[in-house]
Amino acid sequence: MSWKLVIGGVGGQGVISAGIVLAEAAVIHEGRYAVQSQSYGAEMRGGLSRTDVTISNSEVIYPKVDQAHVLVCLHRKALNAYTGVIRPGGLLITDSDEAPIRGRVDSRQFAIPFAATAREVSGSERNANICMLGALVAITRVVSREALTAALLDRFGTRDAVTAALDAGFRLGNEHAAAVAVRADAHEAGRHATSARM
Repeated sequence: MSWKLVIGGVGGQGVISAGIVLAEAAVIHEGRYAVQSQSYGAEMRGGLSRTDVTISNSEVIYPKVDQAHVLVCLHRKALNAYTGVIRPGGLLITDSDEAPIRGRVDSRQFAIPFAATAREVSGSERNANICMLGALVAITRVVSREALTAALLDRFGTRDAVTAALDAGFRLGNEHAAAVAVRADAHEAGRHATSARM
């Protein structure tokens, strides 16, 4: 099984750090293969920033992601620029305040307030990328919670703000995934009931 992910945002949001941590969680803490690449504009802050991460149980040949299973956007600029990279039926995760979904995208969609939640639980929007990683892992299980936590501790140490943002991300991801599952079950039940009446 291979996962191809793109995380997009603007400079200063920690997009590339998030991609590195995710790849390290897979390689160092789960013994899997991963490749991380990055691109960003010349501006220190405000320019587009993107990281591509491929995680696999076998060797990864090509580092760039052309058709992502998962696209995460932390800013509307990234959403506008990278929507085309998600494969049909893929997963789109956005910051509900910073990157609201306005157009139609052929994907499953989760809009989660990463920046607002990070500010609330850790005192800074700078931890929105950590909150996002928690939600991403809770929704997709692309790596284990334990592996992600260990990779974050390796990089940032035992900081209360990081832990708070990560825990909040896991909670939000689990809540959103559960809500989608409930709606899907209700839809299936309704469809089968309708079929039975016919």
